[in-house]
Amino acid sequence: MPAPASTLLRRAFKLSGILPLGAFLVVHLVTSLRALAGQDAYLRTARVFENIPGLAVFEALFVFAPLLFHAAVGLWLVVRGIPLDARSPYPRALRVGVRVTGVLALAFLAMHLAELRFRTPGARPGGGVLLSLLDADLSSVRYGLPWRAIAYLLGTGCVCFHFAAGLWGYFAATPRGEAARARRRAAWWAGAVGATMWILFVDVAVYHATGTRLLGGSPAPDAPTAPCPPPSASATP
Repeated sequence: MPAPASTLLRRAFKLSGILPLGAFLVVHLVTSLRALAGQDAYLRTARVFENIPGLAVFEALFVFAPLLFHAAVGLWLVVRGIPLDARSPYPRALRVGVRVTGVLALAFLAMHLAELRFRTPGARPGGGVLLSLLDADLSSVRYGLPWRAIAYLLGTGCVCFHFAAGLWGYFAATPRGEAARARRRAAWWAGAVGATMWILFVDVAVYHATGTRLLGGSPAPDAPTAPCPPPSASATP
């Protein structure tokens, strides 16, 4: 079996996945949830971020660059079959799940960012453009099924699982995480964080696809009025 990664590489790999991905998920989720309160609420939140000086530089240096490093090292570890730690805290099934969801999460983020954040090279799309694109993409139907919405549900599930598992793995590798009881408690907390994030992302995706909130509550006055069309109207022969 190949030797595990070096200590410096292990630390950089773990931190580049936990901190930037966690910040990306939280900001993304907070912004996306504002759409549930209506278009005006979403646009106001989007304008707050748009008016932050140097936001693009900050994103590039402290979010996208670390995530790119994490993705590159993660793919290298998977392809080469190199273990991250000599003694992994994960059970074998969970270790496989972390690696599989890491690859799928990378594919989803590449698709998501290319469609929205980097759709127009050199330009940051405004809140109105992003909202229109999400409504159109997630409500589209092909062969009777909303494939794009399904991809978002699966993709966000992989991202949230990978983040929660990485969060637990980071704690389990610390001196405090050596105790079995502490690991169990941390596993429940990490699982709750990942599950909560995913449920909220599902609520947002269902709202954009159908104009209806999954978790209850009346749709906002300016909610999307065009739900998924019937299969006969949009199915491709």
